[in-house]
Amino acid sequence: MSRRRYSRRRRGSLSSAVDHAAHIAVRFGSVGALWTGAIGFVVFYAALPACMMAWTAERKASLKGPAAAAFANLLDQVMWHRFIAPSQGAGIAILLVCSAIAIWKFFGQHDLDDKSVTALGAVSKFVSRLIGH
Repeated sequence: MSRRRYSRRRRGSLSSAVDHAAHIAVRFGSVGALWTGAIGFVVFYAALPACMMAWTAERKASLKGPAAAAFANLLDQVMWHRFIAPSQGAGIAILLVCSAIAIWKFFGQHDLDDKSVTALGAVSKFVSRLIGH
């Protein structure tokens, strides 16, 4: 009897958002790929963190009692490390991968296959992690 090996897959993570943005950018020309990167960057680097910070501020305002300051500080740290910083990293990775695709499409007139797009996405995620830390 063979057992299936367990592997944890993260569906719906920010990493898959970078992959999806890269696959969308491949379908457009060089200008469309740049627009895809710019829109993805604005959404993930600025808009999503701003919404999260507004939600956090609303929650912190409702805290009362002697431990409210400690909980507010903890909430800020958790939101920053778990949601905002990874979202901004994904925004940088989206901008990098879409810019690379736009440059590739501008200079080389042939299309990218799925393996090339996946490799470009992995490189952009690695570079964005280097930039972010």
